[in-house]
Amino acid sequence: MPSRRRVRLAALVAGVLSLAATALGGCAGLGDGHDRTAATPGASAGVGVRTPTPGATPASPATAGPPGARHAGALPGQVRLAGGREYVLPTPAPARAGARRPLLLVLHSFGGTWRRMEYLGQFQATAVRRGYVVAYGIGARRSWNAAGCCGWSNAHHAKDVEYLVDVVADVRRRVPGIDPRRVYLTGFSNGAMMTLHALCERPRLFAAGVGVAGALVGRCRGGAPIHYLEIHGTSDAVVPYDGGRVDRLHATFPPVSHLRGTIAVRAPGSVVEVRTHPCGHVWPVGGRCRLDAAAIGWDFLRRYALPSPAHQVYRAGTGR
Repeated sequence: MPSRRRVRLAALVAGVLSLAATALGGCAGLGDGHDRTAATPGASAGVGVRTPTPGATPASPATAGPPGARHAGALPGQVRLAGGREYVLPTPAPARAGARRPLLLVLHSFGGTWRRMEYLGQFQATAVRRGYVVAYGIGARRSWNAAGCCGWSNAHHAKDVEYLVDVVADVRRRVPGIDPRRVYLTGFSNGAMMTLHALCERPRLFAAGVGVAGALVGRCRGGAPIHYLEIHGTSDAVVPYDGGRVDRLHATFPPVSHLRGTIAVRAPGSVVEVRTHPCGHVWPVGGRCRLDAAAIGWDFLRRYALPSPAHQVYRAGTGR
């Protein structure tokens, strides 16, 4: 039988390993790509980020996800639109009679999946508690055309704004009581870029948005005030906080500090906020990053609604 000293030593080692794992869990990578082990300059808490190889065709976003994801297989509802593209609409919680519910669209990163977004943000559980409906966008080949980045969708000029307009219309047909004054967006990295691009293109459809590790990579059309919160790591080496050319993404990013002024010129009256954290290209969940992106995002979104019911027709190509 093992000695008492050996038993105590084994227990001590197990405890140290458990504490180390907890400490490393403070910032979660969701990467442009899905390799959680490859080291990248600027990545924090031991979680690496790597971009997909240009031209690669990843596995189906409907099935890919992190091993052991808490909601793997628990969020049914993949929907095919008339145009052939898909999105995910989990079954909403029952609504009170006559209640008007906000809608939140969640957009994955370049190379990411909707399941990874759900795993990190736990959007569905929060939506149930807060009385929201949540839907998850699926970018073509895991990418979004944010008018300057990234991947297949940008190279092939995918009509992703129109796709999001179609998703909103389809959700409103399927789920009664969606409040047209409170339709929101959130996303990570390329999904954050797409969030900001969609806000700039459809400010009378989307009431507000929250982006993590994003950037404005195209021109903001504006025409009405937008409401946007950017959460960004000052050590981000994938979408640098201070801006610059990133050859592997074939994109040039402006400094995050310029975002407020750039949008104000195109969309006077806009509210643009920036929250920083000391980590890299990650979706922060607390710990060493010192903030929880999902919690901050929900609180920001709830402050905004369109000033009156949206008058636009909810179909592609309309709704400015």
